[in-house]
Amino acid sequence: MQDKKAPDSVNPSLWRHAQLANYGGLFKVTDHIYQVRGQDLSNLTIIETNTGIVLYDVEYSPKALARSIALYEQHRGKKPLRGVIISHSHADHFGGVNGIFDAGLAKPEDFKSGKIPLIAPEGFLEEAVAENVSAGNIMARRAGYQYGNVLQPGERGIITGALGPALANDKSGLPIPNKSITKDGEKVTIDGVDFVFYLAPASEAPSEMVMYIPQWKALSMAEDVNHLQHNIYTLRGAQTRDAKVWAKYIGDAVARWGGDVQVQFGPHTWPVWGNQNVVEYLKNQRDVYQSLYDTTLRYANYGYRPDDIAEHAQLPKAVFNQWDNRPYYGNTRNNLKSTYVRNLGWYDGNAAELARYPDAERGKRYVEAMGGEQKVIDAALASFKKGDYRFTVDLLNNIVAYNGSNKDANYLMADAMEQLGYQEENALYRNWYLGAAVELRKGGNVPNQLSTASPEVIAALPPELFINYLGMLVDQIKAEKAGNATINLKLTSGAKFALDLHNGVFNRVPDFQAPKADATLEISQADLLAFASGKSSLDELESAGKAKITGDKAAVGKLNGIFALDLKNNMNLVLPLQPENRVK
Repeated sequence: MQDKKAPDSVNPSLWRHAQLANYGGLFKVTDHIYQVRGQDLSNLTIIETNTGIVLYDVEYSPKALARSIALYEQHRGKKPLRGVIISHSHADHFGGVNGIFDAGLAKPEDFKSGKIPLIAPEGFLEEAVAENVSAGNIMARRAGYQYGNVLQPGERGIITGALGPALANDKSGLPIPNKSITKDGEKVTIDGVDFVFYLAPASEAPSEMVMYIPQWKALSMAEDVNHLQHNIYTLRGAQTRDAKVWAKYIGDAVARWGGDVQVQFGPHTWPVWGNQNVVEYLKNQRDVYQSLYDTTLRYANYGYRPDDIAEHAQLPKAVFNQWDNRPYYGNTRNNLKSTYVRNLGWYDGNAAELARYPDAERGKRYVEAMGGEQKVIDAALASFKKGDYRFTVDLLNNIVAYNGSNKDANYLMADAMEQLGYQEENALYRNWYLGAAVELRKGGNVPNQLSTASPEVIAALPPELFINYLGMLVDQIKAEKAGNATINLKLTSGAKFALDLHNGVFNRVPDFQAPKADATLEISQADLLAFASGKSSLDELESAGKAKITGDKAAVGKLNGIFALDLKNNMNLVLPLQPENRVK
């Protein structure tokens, strides 16, 4: 696509950005700092120390990371690994960690022992698990649409992920840091190179940090600055970010390093060189998030609702018309609505929202009121012919929400979704629209390849996070029928919990043993997962010496069958939810 003009099926502004974002290879950022771009959605940054290298953010895919390392070594030679730095808690920055082992740079025990530092910001593991494991199943499904994994590459499919070419399809891993950054200005020296860190929580990620290398005057703002407008709320699903503190962190960086910095590089898009250019770039990015916050709250205080703010708010062209601030990844309308929700919640003050039916129930009533499905389709077709594709989708969603078998409605809605996608300047909106069209035409069951919550990752979680994950999977109706029980759990790792199954709720207290427990269960984390998932029974585990129960064995048996581990990853997102995906 590098030498082609934008086709009719791609917004010209997005096409030009894709030509830049998709450009791949090994790049020299400055002396001692190199980047591999184009292998995954994120960049791999290699920092050359006195006798080796430090890897900064390790992509999403282990295979992609191994390829990136091989490309670097092809041109710069093989060097020993002296450290790994993870900037924040999103999987496209840490999921490729196992590629380090595939490339022969380290063994897992090197990180477990602390021989090689693996550095991440405070709260990294908790937030990574909360986002990529606890909500991992639905998030992975939505991410497949957001990043275009359900599309074919090309002019009528995915053309870019905006932050990079695309998210690579692979099984991601979860690194366990052996060094956490817990305070601002913390300096870590790795093989003769000083790294200075400042925390930036609740900005682009719940756990994030920026980094400065004083001897080379090199700054990385992690994912808090990019050559585009980012998301306040990502449509794949995650915690809504705080535009106010996001702007503050960028402003703090200008105040802290603005007189000194010579290069800014990040895990996405491309670097900026020269003090004046870097400072201006940072200020312009700061202005985006400060403007979104201030504008949203100003309009909200006049009484505007989220949708009205998104459609009608006037924003400064000097900020939002700059190429580096265009909505290639984050959509301005979405960001305004998200900032409202972050500060005021989902309710807009109109009591009609409190009485609103779910989509399927509302759709049935609308269709009946309009005279039936054919009348709705006729009205939608008239809207389509006028070029009002948004209203076409709005009308047809009333049918599709409850009846996924009306092909006339499905196909016309798919046509409208495609037109919306082709016009979009935002890469993610484009992917969502075109992914929805695929689902509508296929009749659902669109395959998905992404997963951030593999059994290996779950079994390797720190004990408290693992028990919390199990609690999220409890079918509380089944647990209520099973009855109350108090169980002292002792994991072979040494972790202890008091489990209180009470009124169907799986309560857990870490580092505690109930004095009047019904029973005590001693078991490994992996075997507890096997029991919870129904792969091994208590009798089998006891016979094999993998579980020990003292006290009332029937109390422990109440845990059997209460965990809903039958999650599937092909749920419809536009059409009605398939029977096999419904809660049993």
